[in-house]
Amino acid sequence: MATPIPVNKARFTIAEIVAATRGTVARPGPARSAPAVSVSSDSRSVPEGGIFVALKGEAHDGHAFLVPACKRGIAVAIVERGRAAAADDPSADAVTFVEVDDTLVALGDLARAHLEAWRAGAHDRKVVAITGSAGKTTTKELTAALFGAIGKTHYTAGNLNNRVGVPFVVLGIGDEHRFAVLEMGMSLPGELDAITSFARPDIAVVTNVGVAHSEGVGGPDGVMHEKGAVYRALHDSGVAIVNADDERASRAAAGTRAKTVVTFGTAGNAAYRIVRREPRGQSGSRVVLATPGRELSVDLPLPGEAAAIDLTAALAAQETASGVLLPAETIESELATVELVGRATIKRLGDDIVVLDDTYNANPASMRVALSTLAEIAGERRRVAVLGEMKELGTHAESEHVALGDAIAGAGVALAIGCGGLISRALERASALGVTCVATASTEEATREAVARVRPSDAVLVKGSRSVGAERAVAALIETWPGATKSESSGSA
Repeated sequence: MATPIPVNKARFTIAEIVAATRGTVARPGPARSAPAVSVSSDSRSVPEGGIFVALKGEAHDGHAFLVPACKRGIAVAIVERGRAAAADDPSADAVTFVEVDDTLVALGDLARAHLEAWRAGAHDRKVVAITGSAGKTTTKELTAALFGAIGKTHYTAGNLNNRVGVPFVVLGIGDEHRFAVLEMGMSLPGELDAITSFARPDIAVVTNVGVAHSEGVGGPDGVMHEKGAVYRALHDSGVAIVNADDERASRAAAGTRAKTVVTFGTAGNAAYRIVRREPRGQSGSRVVLATPGRELSVDLPLPGEAAAIDLTAALAAQETASGVLLPAETIESELATVELVGRATIKRLGDDIVVLDDTYNANPASMRVALSTLAEIAGERRRVAVLGEMKELGTHAESEHVALGDAIAGAGVALAIGCGGLISRALERASALGVTCVATASTEEATREAVARVRPSDAVLVKGSRSVGAERAVAALIETWPGATKSESSGSA
Protein backbone atom coordinates (compact mmCIF):
# COMPACT_ATOMS: atom_id res chain seq x y z
CA MET A 1 0.00 0.00 0.00
CA ALA A 2 1.44 3.36 -1.03
CA THR A 3 2.29 5.83 1.72
CA PRO A 4 0.40 9.14 1.36
CA ILE A 5 2.60 12.10 0.46
CA PRO A 6 2.98 14.16 3.65
CA VAL A 7 2.18 17.87 3.70
CA ASN A 8 5.25 20.12 3.83
CA LYS A 9 5.87 23.78 4.62
CA ALA A 10 8.67 24.41 2.13
CA ARG A 11 8.72 28.06 1.03
CA PHE A 12 9.83 29.41 -2.34
CA THR A 13 9.57 32.76 -4.09
CA ILE A 14 8.93 32.76 -7.84
CA ALA A 15 12.55 33.80 -8.40
CA GLU A 16 13.80 30.93 -6.27
CA ILE A 17 11.65 28.42 -8.17
CA VAL A 18 12.91 29.69 -11.53
CA ALA A 19 16.53 29.60 -10.35
CA ALA A 20 16.28 26.13 -8.82
CA THR A 21 14.49 24.51 -11.76
CA ARG A 22 16.08 26.53 -14.58
CA GLY A 23 12.51 27.24 -15.59
CA THR A 24 10.77 30.05 -17.40
CA VAL A 25 7.75 32.05 -16.29
CA ALA A 26 5.29 31.37 -19.12
CA ARG A 27 2.14 32.88 -17.59
CA PRO A 28 2.82 35.39 -14.82
CA GLY A 29 0.19 35.66 -12.13
CA PRO A 30 -0.35 38.56 -9.75
CA ALA A 31 2.81 40.01 -8.20
CA ARG A 32 3.51 38.30 -4.88
CA SER A 33 5.63 39.60 -2.03
CA ALA A 34 5.20 36.50 0.11
CA PRO A 35 6.68 33.10 -0.84
CA ALA A 36 4.47 30.25 -1.98
CA VAL A 37 4.23 27.65 0.76
CA SER A 38 3.97 23.85 0.40
CA VAL A 39 4.90 21.78 -2.66
CA SER A 40 2.46 19.10 -3.86
CA SER A 41 1.75 16.90 -6.86
CA ASP A 42 -1.81 16.11 -5.74
CA SER A 43 -4.43 18.52 -7.08
CA ARG A 44 -6.86 17.27 -4.43
CA SER A 45 -4.76 18.33 -1.46
CA VAL A 46 -2.47 21.13 -2.63
CA PRO A 47 -3.18 24.04 -0.27
CA GLU A 48 -4.17 27.56 -1.14
CA GLY A 49 -1.03 29.54 -1.90
CA GLY A 50 0.89 26.33 -2.61
CA ILE A 51 3.01 25.03 -5.49
CA PHE A 52 1.54 22.35 -7.75
CA VAL A 53 4.00 20.19 -9.70
CA ALA A 54 2.34 18.49 -12.67
CA LEU A 55 4.08 15.10 -12.64
CA LYS A 56 3.63 12.62 -15.47
CA GLY A 57 3.39 8.94 -14.58
CA GLU A 58 2.47 5.73 -16.34
CA ALA A 59 -1.19 6.03 -15.38
CA HIS A 60 -1.77 9.75 -14.79
CA ASP A 61 -0.60 13.06 -16.19
CA GLY A 62 -0.70 15.89 -13.67
CA HIS A 63 -1.28 18.41 -16.46
CA ALA A 64 -4.80 17.01 -16.75
CA PHE A 65 -5.49 18.26 -13.21
CA LEU A 66 -4.22 21.82 -13.58
CA VAL A 67 -7.69 23.36 -13.49
CA PRO A 68 -8.75 21.64 -10.23
CA ALA A 69 -5.42 22.72 -8.71
CA CYS A 70 -5.94 26.31 -9.85
CA LYS A 71 -9.45 26.31 -8.39
CA ARG A 72 -7.95 25.42 -5.01
CA GLY A 73 -6.10 28.74 -5.10
CA ILE A 74 -2.54 27.64 -5.78
CA ALA A 75 0.11 30.31 -6.28
CA VAL A 76 2.40 28.46 -8.68
CA ALA A 77 2.07 25.63 -11.20
CA ILE A 78 5.19 23.91 -12.49
CA VAL A 79 4.53 22.36 -15.90
CA GLU A 80 6.40 21.00 -18.90
CA ARG A 81 7.40 23.43 -21.60
CA GLY A 82 4.48 24.33 -23.84
CA ARG A 83 1.88 23.06 -21.34
CA ALA A 84 1.01 26.27 -19.47
CA ALA A 85 -1.90 26.86 -21.82
CA ALA A 86 -3.46 23.57 -20.70
CA ALA A 87 -5.14 25.37 -17.79
CA ASP A 88 -8.03 26.96 -19.67
CA ASP A 89 -10.03 28.41 -16.80
CA PRO A 90 -10.43 31.88 -15.22
CA SER A 91 -8.95 30.53 -11.97
CA ALA A 92 -5.62 30.09 -13.77
CA ASP A 93 -5.28 33.87 -14.12
CA ALA A 94 -4.31 34.06 -10.46
CA VAL A 95 -1.54 31.47 -10.87
CA THR A 96 2.07 31.87 -12.02
CA PHE A 97 3.03 29.11 -14.47
CA VAL A 98 6.67 28.06 -14.57
CA GLU A 99 7.64 25.84 -17.50
CA VAL A 100 10.50 23.35 -17.16
CA ASP A 101 12.04 20.60 -19.27
CA ASP A 102 10.96 17.79 -16.92
CA THR A 103 8.65 18.20 -13.94
CA LEU A 104 10.07 15.19 -12.09
CA VAL A 105 13.56 16.64 -12.35
CA ALA A 106 12.15 20.02 -11.27
CA LEU A 107 10.66 18.41 -8.16
CA GLY A 108 14.12 17.12 -7.28
CA ASP A 109 15.56 20.56 -7.98
CA LEU A 110 13.19 22.10 -5.44
CA ALA A 111 14.18 19.44 -2.92
CA ARG A 112 17.87 20.20 -3.52
CA ALA A 113 17.33 23.93 -3.01
CA HIS A 114 15.35 23.31 0.18
CA LEU A 115 18.02 20.95 1.52
CA GLU A 116 20.84 23.37 0.76
CA ALA A 117 19.01 26.17 2.53
CA TRP A 118 18.43 23.91 5.55
CA ARG A 119 22.09 22.88 5.68
CA ALA A 120 23.16 26.52 5.53
CA GLY A 121 21.07 27.27 8.62
CA ALA A 122 23.45 25.52 11.03
CA HIS A 123 26.87 23.87 10.80
CA ASP A 124 25.95 20.60 12.53
CA ARG A 125 23.03 19.48 10.34
CA LYS A 126 23.56 16.07 8.71
CA VAL A 127 21.84 13.93 6.08
CA VAL A 128 22.07 10.13 6.25
CA ALA A 129 21.22 8.04 3.16
CA ILE A 130 20.33 4.37 3.64
CA THR A 131 19.86 1.81 0.88
CA GLY A 132 20.40 -1.91 0.33
CA SER A 133 18.82 -5.07 -1.02
CA ALA A 134 17.37 -5.97 2.37
CA GLY A 135 17.14 -4.35 5.78
CA LYS A 136 17.14 -0.72 4.67
CA THR A 137 13.81 0.11 6.33
CA THR A 138 14.78 -1.53 9.62
CA THR A 139 18.15 0.24 9.53
CA LYS A 140 16.45 3.55 8.74
CA GLU A 141 14.06 3.18 11.67
CA LEU A 142 16.85 2.20 14.08
CA THR A 143 19.07 5.03 12.86
CA ALA A 144 16.31 7.61 13.20
CA ALA A 145 15.54 6.37 16.71
CA LEU A 146 19.16 6.77 17.81
CA PHE A 147 19.52 10.22 16.26
CA GLY A 148 16.25 11.19 17.90
CA ALA A 149 17.90 10.85 21.30
CA ILE A 150 20.35 13.62 20.33
CA GLY A 151 18.32 16.08 18.31
CA LYS A 152 15.11 16.54 16.35
CA THR A 153 15.24 14.06 13.46
CA HIS A 154 13.26 13.95 10.24
CA TYR A 155 13.09 10.59 8.47
CA THR A 156 11.41 8.72 5.65
CA ALA A 157 7.83 7.69 6.28
CA GLY A 158 6.58 4.37 4.91
CA ASN A 159 7.75 3.55 1.40
CA LEU A 160 8.54 7.09 0.17
CA ASN A 161 11.97 6.00 -1.04
CA ASN A 162 11.81 6.57 -4.82
CA ARG A 163 12.29 9.56 -7.15
CA VAL A 164 8.85 10.92 -6.28
CA GLY A 165 8.81 10.06 -2.58
CA VAL A 166 12.30 11.20 -1.54
CA PRO A 167 11.85 14.82 -2.76
CA PHE A 168 8.71 15.15 -0.67
CA VAL A 169 10.48 13.69 2.37
CA VAL A 170 13.28 16.23 1.87
CA LEU A 171 10.78 19.08 1.48
CA GLY A 172 9.40 18.14 4.90
CA ILE A 173 12.67 18.97 6.66
CA GLY A 174 12.22 22.01 8.89
CA ASP A 175 14.45 24.42 10.78
CA GLU A 176 13.69 22.49 13.95
CA HIS A 177 15.44 19.39 12.59
CA ARG A 178 19.12 18.67 13.19
CA PHE A 179 19.27 15.35 11.33
CA ALA A 180 17.58 13.84 8.28
CA VAL A 181 17.55 10.07 7.70
CA LEU A 182 16.53 9.20 4.15
CA GLU A 183 15.73 5.72 2.88
CA MET A 184 16.50 5.37 -0.82
CA GLY A 185 15.24 2.54 -3.03
CA MET A 186 16.11 1.41 -6.52
CA SER A 187 14.10 -0.40 -9.19
CA LEU A 188 15.41 1.24 -12.37
CA PRO A 189 18.90 1.97 -13.72
CA GLY A 190 20.12 5.38 -12.62
CA GLU A 191 17.37 5.89 -10.07
CA LEU A 192 19.69 6.25 -7.09
CA ASP A 193 22.06 8.49 -9.03
CA ALA A 194 19.09 10.74 -9.76
CA ILE A 195 17.95 10.73 -6.11
CA THR A 196 21.40 11.47 -4.69
CA SER A 197 21.89 14.26 -7.20
CA PHE A 198 19.36 16.32 -5.24
CA ALA A 199 19.59 14.61 -1.81
CA ARG A 200 23.34 14.43 -1.38
CA PRO A 201 24.15 12.70 1.89
CA ASP A 202 26.83 13.39 4.49
CA ILE A 203 26.72 9.77 5.67
CA ALA A 204 25.82 6.82 3.44
CA VAL A 205 24.89 3.25 4.39
CA VAL A 206 24.43 0.25 2.09
CA THR A 207 23.01 -2.55 4.23
CA ASN A 208 23.89 -5.30 1.72
CA VAL A 209 23.87 -6.08 -2.01
CA GLY A 210 21.84 -8.96 -3.46
CA VAL A 211 19.80 -9.72 -6.54
CA ALA A 212 16.73 -7.70 -5.54
CA HIS A 213 15.66 -5.47 -8.47
CA SER A 214 18.42 -7.00 -10.59
CA GLU A 215 16.11 -7.20 -13.60
CA GLY A 216 17.27 -4.58 -16.08
CA VAL A 217 20.46 -3.54 -14.26
CA GLY A 218 22.77 -6.43 -15.17
CA GLY A 219 22.41 -8.85 -12.27
CA PRO A 220 24.09 -8.63 -8.84
CA ASP A 221 27.04 -6.61 -10.11
CA GLY A 222 24.60 -4.18 -11.68
CA VAL A 223 22.79 -3.89 -8.34
CA MET A 224 26.17 -3.25 -6.71
CA HIS A 225 26.83 -0.36 -9.09
CA GLU A 226 23.36 1.11 -8.59
CA LYS A 227 23.52 0.90 -4.78
CA GLY A 228 27.00 2.44 -4.88
CA ALA A 229 25.40 5.73 -5.95
CA VAL A 230 24.97 6.73 -2.30
CA TYR A 231 28.72 6.31 -1.77
CA ARG A 232 29.62 8.12 -4.98
CA ALA A 233 27.48 11.06 -3.87
CA LEU A 234 29.51 11.65 -0.71
CA HIS A 235 31.85 14.63 -0.53
CA ASP A 236 35.39 14.11 0.77
CA SER A 237 34.35 15.00 4.32
CA GLY A 238 31.49 12.49 4.22
CA VAL A 239 31.38 9.06 5.87
CA ALA A 240 30.80 5.74 4.09
CA ILE A 241 29.28 3.10 6.41
CA VAL A 242 30.16 -0.25 4.83
CA ASN A 243 29.03 -3.83 5.51
CA ALA A 244 32.23 -5.76 6.24
CA ASP A 245 30.40 -9.08 5.75
CA ASP A 246 29.25 -8.28 2.20
CA GLU A 247 31.87 -8.39 -0.55
CA ARG A 248 29.74 -6.55 -3.10
CA ALA A 249 28.75 -3.86 -0.61
CA SER A 250 32.44 -3.31 0.11
CA ARG A 251 33.19 -3.06 -3.60
CA ALA A 252 30.31 -0.61 -4.03
CA ALA A 253 32.15 1.79 -1.71
CA ALA A 254 35.33 1.73 -3.78
CA GLY A 255 34.27 4.75 -5.82
CA THR A 256 33.55 7.05 -2.89
CA ARG A 257 35.35 10.34 -2.38
CA ALA A 258 34.74 10.11 1.36
CA LYS A 259 37.98 9.97 3.33
CA THR A 260 36.30 8.19 6.24
CA VAL A 261 35.08 4.61 5.85
CA VAL A 262 33.52 2.86 8.84
CA THR A 263 32.67 -0.85 8.75
CA PHE A 264 29.94 -2.83 10.50
CA GLY A 265 28.76 -6.45 10.77
CA THR A 266 29.99 -9.69 12.29
CA ALA A 267 33.47 -9.81 10.71
CA GLY A 268 36.33 -9.67 13.14
CA ASN A 269 37.74 -6.52 11.54
CA ALA A 270 34.46 -4.56 11.56
CA ALA A 271 34.64 -1.30 13.51
CA TYR A 272 31.08 -1.87 14.77
CA ARG A 273 30.82 -5.58 15.40
CA ILE A 274 28.48 -8.09 17.02
CA VAL A 275 30.54 -9.85 19.69
CA ARG A 276 27.72 -12.16 20.68
CA ARG A 277 23.96 -12.35 20.57
CA GLU A 278 21.63 -14.14 22.95
CA PRO A 279 18.28 -14.85 21.22
CA ARG A 280 15.19 -14.42 23.39
CA GLY A 281 12.56 -15.79 21.03
CA GLN A 282 9.72 -13.41 20.30
CA SER A 283 11.16 -10.83 22.71
CA GLY A 284 14.26 -10.11 20.65
CA SER A 285 17.80 -10.63 21.79
CA ARG A 286 20.58 -9.39 24.04
CA VAL A 287 23.34 -8.01 21.83
CA VAL A 288 26.92 -7.29 22.81
CA LEU A 289 28.61 -4.87 20.40
CA ALA A 290 32.24 -3.85 20.04
CA THR A 291 32.67 -0.26 18.82
CA PRO A 292 35.76 1.93 18.37
CA GLY A 293 35.20 3.51 21.76
CA ARG A 294 33.68 0.81 23.94
CA GLU A 295 31.91 -2.51 24.32
CA LEU A 296 28.16 -2.14 24.61
CA SER A 297 25.44 -4.54 25.76
CA VAL A 298 21.81 -3.73 24.90
CA ASP A 299 18.41 -5.40 24.73
CA LEU A 300 17.18 -5.33 21.12
CA PRO A 301 13.41 -5.94 20.90
CA LEU A 302 13.77 -7.28 17.34
CA PRO A 303 14.51 -10.99 16.89
CA GLY A 304 16.96 -12.30 14.34
CA GLU A 305 20.63 -11.77 13.55
CA ALA A 306 19.79 -9.49 10.62
CA ALA A 307 18.15 -6.97 12.96
CA ALA A 308 21.25 -7.00 15.17
CA ILE A 309 23.46 -6.32 12.15
CA ASP A 310 21.13 -3.48 11.18
CA LEU A 311 21.68 -2.08 14.67
CA THR A 312 25.46 -2.06 14.18
CA ALA A 313 24.98 -0.03 10.97
CA ALA A 314 22.61 2.38 12.71
CA LEU A 315 24.97 2.87 15.65
CA ALA A 316 27.90 3.44 13.29
CA ALA A 317 25.94 6.13 11.43
CA GLN A 318 24.74 7.83 14.60
CA GLU A 319 28.07 7.93 16.40
CA THR A 320 30.18 9.00 13.41
CA ALA A 321 27.72 11.73 12.42
CA SER A 322 27.11 13.16 15.88
CA GLY A 323 30.17 12.20 17.91
CA VAL A 324 27.81 11.31 20.77
CA LEU A 325 28.14 7.98 22.62
CA LEU A 326 24.68 7.27 23.95
CA PRO A 327 24.37 5.31 27.22
CA ALA A 328 23.04 1.76 26.87
CA GLU A 329 19.85 2.63 28.74
CA THR A 330 19.14 5.51 26.34
CA ILE A 331 19.72 3.26 23.34
CA GLU A 332 17.34 0.65 24.76
CA SER A 333 14.70 3.29 25.42
CA GLU A 334 14.91 4.55 21.83
CA LEU A 335 14.88 1.03 20.33
CA ALA A 336 11.68 0.27 22.23
CA THR A 337 9.89 2.94 20.17
CA VAL A 338 10.67 1.38 16.77
CA GLU A 339 7.65 0.13 14.81
CA LEU A 340 7.93 -1.73 11.49
CA VAL A 341 4.53 -1.97 9.82
CA GLY A 342 4.25 -5.03 7.57
CA ARG A 343 7.92 -5.86 7.97
CA ALA A 344 8.15 -8.96 10.13
CA THR A 345 5.62 -7.77 12.65
CA ILE A 346 4.67 -10.37 15.24
CA LYS A 347 0.93 -10.78 15.68
CA ARG A 348 -0.41 -12.95 18.50
CA LEU A 349 -3.70 -14.60 17.57
CA GLY A 350 -6.18 -16.71 19.45
CA ASP A 351 -5.35 -20.36 20.24
CA ASP A 352 -1.73 -19.28 20.88
CA ILE A 353 -0.98 -18.83 17.16
CA VAL A 354 1.88 -16.49 16.31
CA VAL A 355 2.00 -14.83 12.88
CA LEU A 356 5.13 -13.21 11.48
CA ASP A 357 3.66 -10.64 9.10
CA ASP A 358 6.39 -9.78 6.58
CA THR A 359 4.09 -9.03 3.67
CA TYR A 360 5.53 -5.68 2.61
CA ASN A 361 7.90 -7.14 -0.02
CA ALA A 362 10.28 -10.00 -0.74
CA ASN A 363 13.61 -10.79 -2.35
CA PRO A 364 16.08 -13.66 -1.82
CA ALA A 365 17.97 -11.94 1.00
CA SER A 366 14.88 -10.80 2.90
CA MET A 367 13.21 -14.21 2.42
CA ARG A 368 16.15 -15.91 4.09
CA VAL A 369 16.14 -13.39 6.91
CA ALA A 370 12.41 -13.92 7.46
CA LEU A 371 12.75 -17.72 7.48
CA SER A 372 15.62 -17.47 9.96
CA THR A 373 13.55 -15.17 12.15
CA LEU A 374 10.61 -17.61 11.97
CA ALA A 375 12.87 -20.37 13.24
CA GLU A 376 14.08 -18.13 16.07
CA ILE A 377 10.66 -17.05 17.32
CA ALA A 378 8.99 -20.45 16.84
CA GLY A 379 10.98 -22.44 19.34
CA GLU A 380 9.13 -25.75 19.69
CA ARG A 381 6.10 -24.56 17.73
CA ARG A 382 5.26 -26.05 14.34
CA ARG A 383 6.60 -23.76 11.61
CA VAL A 384 4.32 -22.81 8.72
CA ALA A 385 5.26 -20.55 5.81
CA VAL A 386 2.77 -18.93 3.43
CA LEU A 387 4.93 -17.58 0.62
CA GLY A 388 4.50 -15.60 -2.58
CA GLU A 389 6.97 -15.34 -5.42
CA MET A 390 9.84 -12.86 -5.58
CA LYS A 391 9.56 -10.36 -8.43
CA GLU A 392 12.07 -8.36 -10.51
CA LEU A 393 14.87 -10.94 -10.42
CA GLY A 394 15.36 -11.12 -14.17
CA THR A 395 17.39 -14.08 -15.39
CA HIS A 396 18.03 -15.12 -11.78
CA ALA A 397 14.34 -15.62 -11.02
CA GLU A 398 14.06 -19.39 -11.45
CA SER A 399 17.39 -20.29 -9.87
CA GLU A 400 16.74 -18.05 -6.86
CA HIS A 401 13.33 -19.60 -6.29
CA VAL A 402 14.79 -23.10 -6.47
CA ALA A 403 17.52 -22.12 -4.02
CA LEU A 404 14.89 -20.73 -1.67
CA GLY A 405 13.60 -24.27 -1.27
CA ASP A 406 16.78 -25.14 0.59
CA ALA A 407 16.26 -22.20 2.96
CA ILE A 408 12.65 -23.29 3.60
CA ALA A 409 13.82 -26.75 4.60
CA GLY A 410 16.81 -25.36 6.51
CA ALA A 411 14.52 -23.22 8.66
CA GLY A 412 12.65 -26.32 9.80
CA VAL A 413 9.40 -25.37 8.09
CA ALA A 414 6.89 -28.21 8.48
CA LEU A 415 4.27 -26.83 6.08
CA ALA A 416 4.83 -24.45 3.16
CA ILE A 417 1.94 -22.98 1.18
CA GLY A 418 2.61 -21.20 -2.10
CA CYS A 419 0.63 -18.30 -3.60
CA GLY A 420 1.29 -19.23 -7.23
CA GLY A 421 3.89 -18.23 -9.79
CA LEU A 422 7.54 -19.14 -9.41
CA ILE A 423 7.23 -19.85 -5.69
CA SER A 424 6.09 -23.31 -6.85
CA ARG A 425 9.72 -23.96 -7.86
CA ALA A 426 10.79 -23.30 -4.27
CA LEU A 427 8.09 -25.63 -2.99
CA GLU A 428 9.19 -28.39 -5.37
CA ARG A 429 12.70 -28.19 -3.97
CA ALA A 430 11.51 -27.98 -0.36
CA SER A 431 9.21 -30.96 -0.91
CA ALA A 432 12.15 -33.00 -2.16
CA LEU A 433 13.88 -32.17 1.13
CA GLY A 434 10.97 -33.44 3.24
CA VAL A 435 8.79 -30.36 3.73
CA THR A 436 5.03 -30.79 3.34
CA CYS A 437 4.13 -28.36 0.56
CA VAL A 438 0.85 -27.09 -0.89
CA ALA A 439 1.18 -25.24 -4.19
CA THR A 440 -1.80 -23.11 -5.24
CA ALA A 441 -2.47 -20.89 -8.22
CA SER A 442 -3.24 -17.67 -6.35
CA THR A 443 -3.05 -15.79 -3.07
CA GLU A 444 -6.78 -16.39 -2.57
CA GLU A 445 -6.33 -20.16 -2.81
CA ALA A 446 -3.25 -20.04 -0.57
CA THR A 447 -5.24 -18.06 1.99
CA ARG A 448 -7.98 -20.71 2.05
CA GLU A 449 -5.38 -23.43 2.50
CA ALA A 450 -3.72 -21.53 5.33
CA VAL A 451 -6.99 -21.04 7.17
CA ALA A 452 -7.78 -24.73 6.77
CA ARG A 453 -4.36 -26.08 7.72
CA VAL A 454 -2.96 -23.77 10.44
CA ARG A 455 -3.31 -25.32 13.90
CA PRO A 456 -3.28 -23.95 17.46
CA SER A 457 0.19 -22.95 18.71
CA ASP A 458 1.64 -22.75 15.19
CA ALA A 459 4.19 -20.10 14.22
CA VAL A 460 3.28 -18.79 10.76
CA LEU A 461 5.38 -16.68 8.41
CA VAL A 462 3.53 -14.81 5.64
CA LYS A 463 5.73 -13.17 3.02
CA GLY A 464 5.83 -12.31 -0.68
CA SER A 465 6.54 -9.53 -3.13
CA ARG A 466 4.26 -6.49 -2.87
CA SER A 467 2.15 -7.40 -5.90
CA VAL A 468 1.31 -10.80 -4.42
CA GLY A 469 -0.92 -9.19 -1.80
CA ALA A 470 0.00 -11.71 0.90
CA GLU A 471 -1.42 -9.40 3.57
CA ARG A 472 -4.80 -10.90 2.66
CA ALA A 473 -3.65 -14.18 4.19
CA VAL A 474 -2.70 -12.38 7.40
CA ALA A 475 -6.10 -10.68 7.55
CA ALA A 476 -7.88 -14.03 7.05
CA LEU A 477 -5.86 -15.68 9.81
CA ILE A 478 -6.65 -12.84 12.20
CA GLU A 479 -10.33 -13.07 11.31
CA THR A 480 -10.34 -16.85 11.85
CA TRP A 481 -8.47 -16.70 15.15
CA PRO A 482 -9.49 -13.37 16.74
CA GLY A 483 -8.11 -12.19 20.01
CA ALA A 484 -4.76 -10.88 18.74
CA THR A 485 -2.81 -8.78 21.17
CA LYS A 486 -0.80 -5.69 20.23
CA SER A 487 1.58 -6.38 17.36
CA GLU A 488 5.33 -6.33 17.95
CA SER A 489 7.94 -5.55 15.35
CA SER A 490 10.59 -8.16 14.80
CA GLY A 491 12.77 -6.23 12.41
CA SER A 492 13.62 -8.39 9.42
CA ALA A 493 13.63 -6.75 6.01
